[in-house]
Amino acid sequence: MKICILVGSNRRNGISRQVCGLIKQYINCRAIVSFIFLAEKRIELCDADNNCSNKKCSLNDDMEYIIKQMIEADGIIYMPVMHAYGTNSCFQAFLERSGYGYFRPMGRPLKDKVASVIVIGRRYGHTAVYSQIVLNIMLNKMILAGSGFPVLFMGMLGQASEDIEALEETLNRMISISYRLRVGLFMEAPAYA
Repeated sequence: MKICILVGSNRRNGISRQVCGLIKQYINCRAIVSFIFLAEKRIELCDADNNCSNKKCSLNDDMEYIIKQMIEADGIIYMPVMHAYGTNSCFQAFLERSGYGYFRPMGRPLKDKVASVIVIGRRYGHTAVYSQIVLNIMLNKMILAGSGFPVLFMGMLGQASEDIEALEETLNRMISISYRLRVGLFMEAPAYA
C-alpha cells in the first residue's frame, strides 16, 4: 500500500513535520509513505479561464507531478495548516487547481481511494478547514477514513492526547480499508437498472 501525504505547512520544523514523524512511526512497515510538501512545489494560482472543463489545466508548474503521485497512491492524507481562519494560500491554490483543472476533466480518477484529513494550527478554525477538505474528498468520490472524530492538532504537539489517538486510529483505519478494497472484501453492488 502507498499513502501520499499532502503537507501544507511552510515551516520546516513546525508541528506538521512532527506529525509527519508520528505518521512514519505509526505506519512503520505497513505502507509506503510519500510526503509532498506543497510549499516546496511551484503551484500557480488558478487563472479561471474555464478551459479546464474538458481538458487538463494548461498552466506550467508542479501540479502534474503532484497529481500523478496522488493517482498512483492507494490512500491520500490531506494535511492543511490554519492561516487567517482558513487554510494557507498554497493549499487553497492546490485544492482549486487539482479539483477543477485536473480531476474534473479526468473523470475523477481518485474515485474509491481512501482519504483522510489532518488539520494543524494554533487556535481557531480547524473544523471549518476540516469540513472544506472533507467536501473536496466527497467531490472526488473518495472514501473517507476516520477515527470517529477529526484529527485536529491545536497548539503544540502532544498537548492533547486525543489528537494523537485520533491520528493513530485514522491511520489504522486507512490501512485496513485499503487492504480490504485490494483483496476484494468490499464487493461492488449491482447497478440500479
